[in-house]
Amino acid sequence: MYKERIRLPRLLDKVVSADAAAELIRDGMTVGMSGFTRAGDCKEVPFALARRAATEPLRITLMTGASLGNDIDKVLAQADVIARRLPFQSDETLRRKINAGEVMFIDQHLSETVEQLRSGQIAPVDVAVVEAVAITEQGGIVPSTSVGNSASFAMLARKVIVEINMNMPLALEGFHDIYFPVQRPYRQPIPLISAEQRIGLPYIPIDPERIAAIVITGKDDSPSNALPPDEGTRQIAGHLSEFLGHEVRAGRFRHRFSRCRPASARFPTRCCMG
Repeated sequence: MYKERIRLPRLLDKVVSADAAAELIRDGMTVGMSGFTRAGDCKEVPFALARRAATEPLRITLMTGASLGNDIDKVLAQADVIARRLPFQSDETLRRKINAGEVMFIDQHLSETVEQLRSGQIAPVDVAVVEAVAITEQGGIVPSTSVGNSASFAMLARKVIVEINMNMPLALEGFHDIYFPVQRPYRQPIPLISAEQRIGLPYIPIDPERIAAIVITGKDDSPSNALPPDEGTRQIAGHLSEFLGHEVRAGRFRHRFSRCRPASARFPTRCCMG
């Protein structure tokens, strides 16, 4: 069935196992991986890297869009694969290694990473690993459930590994609007003036010759962990409630939001935040 999702026939020869694809990533390389807050992350190649690290030296600089799901940061950190990490992570295991000085970490706004890559201020991406639902007839990569920095990683990388996730519906094709601003200092305002407007492409437009490997996967995104309230979160809620109540009693909310709605028995302060 995956052949229907790879619509450029000559790329069918690029389908390999995750372990074979991971061989393209060597010690010391800079790798950009898709994924944004547990959505659209790669689900096979990172674990193949962790398996390799058990038998040979393998440490990389890892860039993403945001945090990764499926415990990818945790597994790679435990295997000592990550030498440098940017621009964001939220894994407890990796955080301990960062605080202990075992992993270098750059905490920056997500957009700064791509700006610095495009301007040559940080080392270029050697290999991009991007999850997709399909590859178009022209070789364009149709992302799965996130984009973030992955489109720029794919555009800038020397080689690209595509993970085709069969669990992701093809209906995602057409959902994305991939747009690349012009390089500074010639950048113009982004021409987006309405919510329904489209200014880009529904796929990542790359030279198909740079697609070095395709891995077929079938795993879902990680669910979010909605934890029940604990003593810490209850205290935070209490502090916030006390602060807002103090502001209402002082008349500051009542004055600012007095036009929001008429006072009533239910909303005596006439405050939108009441």
